[in-house]
Amino acid sequence: MSRDTDFVFTFARPVGVSDVLDALGAAGWVPDDMGSITHHVDLEDGDAQQRPMDEFPAAVAELEQGVAAGHISTITLTWRDTRTGGSFFFYPSGDRLMLAPILNTRTRTDHPDFLDLEWYMSRLLGPLAGIGLTGVETSDLA
Repeated sequence: MSRDTDFVFTFARPVGVSDVLDALGAAGWVPDDMGSITHHVDLEDGDAQQRPMDEFPAAVAELEQGVAAGHISTITLTWRDTRTGGSFFFYPSGDRLMLAPILNTRTRTDHPDFLDLEWYMSRLLGPLAGIGLTGVETSDLA
């Protein structure tokens, strides 16, 4: 069964791509998509770009430029060495961030058809609260 799951985080004020990535990185999220960095500068235009891991600063700069130009930009992040993660969407308004958990998703042990929302929340709320998080909405739909 295919599921559509996402987390939408809202902030009190606009936060930059670097603010979010610094906070998440300090908590244990890494831009490791099977050994490379995967990102979209403009989600509406073309395929994802891949870079070597040592080019993270250049990828961040490209994402910041994309958002500043009014584009929705994404980067794939995973939790430490678990390879569990997904696409993080940055919006031009800067007051919203979305996660689409698509990599090695964690499901509930008592209801394996559903995502383990708490697994993700426990790794995201702390770092995002530190940069002005005011709300979160989640959905998990068949």
